[in-house]
Amino acid sequence: MTTYMLNRLTSVFFQTIRSQNRSFFYWVTVIFNRVDADRIKEIGPDRACAEWLLRNGAFVRWKNFSEQLTDYNALPSHGNYYIEAIEANNAGICDVGFPHFEGCKYIKDLKFKECRYINNDALPHLSLLQDSLTNLEIIRCKSIDDNGLRELKILKNLKQLKIKGLPAVTNDIIYKELTEALPNCKIDIE
Repeated sequence: MTTYMLNRLTSVFFQTIRSQNRSFFYWVTVIFNRVDADRIKEIGPDRACAEWLLRNGAFVRWKNFSEQLTDYNALPSHGNYYIEAIEANNAGICDVGFPHFEGCKYIKDLKFKECRYINNDALPHLSLLQDSLTNLEIIRCKSIDDNGLRELKILKNLKQLKIKGLPAVTNDIIYKELTEALPNCKIDIE
C-alpha cells in the first residue's frame, strides 16, 4: 500500500471517527466500504462492485453463471462479467459502499441477511438498481425500520420482497404502504 493511500485512509478514518460516536469496528467497516471512483473507471462498475462485496464478506453470481463467487482471489481478471445476484449473509457492507451499485445494470436478486451495518441510509441507494432488481430479501438487519423500508417504493420492477426479523418495523402499516406502491410485487413481512 502506498504512503499516499495509507495517509488518505488514516485521514478519512480520524475525520469520520471524530464526527460521530460509533464503535471502532464500524469505522473500520466504513473504510473498507469507501467508493474509489478511479478504480471504477479503471475496471468498470460490475468488477468494482464485486470487489467491494467480496472484500466485505458477501457473495456474487455473474450473469449466465450458476454458481456464486465466494473468493475475492478468484475474481476474473479479463472479460465482461456482470453481477446478476448478490447474497450478503453477515457481511460487513454498509451505506457508504452502496454507491458501488451505480452502473450495475443486471442485478436481479439481492439478499441481505444479518448485516449489522446496513441501516436506513443504505436503502435509498437501491434506487440505482430500480431498472433490474426483481427479488429483494432483508432478513434480521436490525438497524432498518419503517422509514428505511419506505425507500423501497421506487423499486417498481420488484416481483418478490421478503422482510423478516426487523424489530423496529410495524408490519401492518408498512405492508399496506408497500403493497399500494408495488402492486405487482409479492410481499412477505414477518
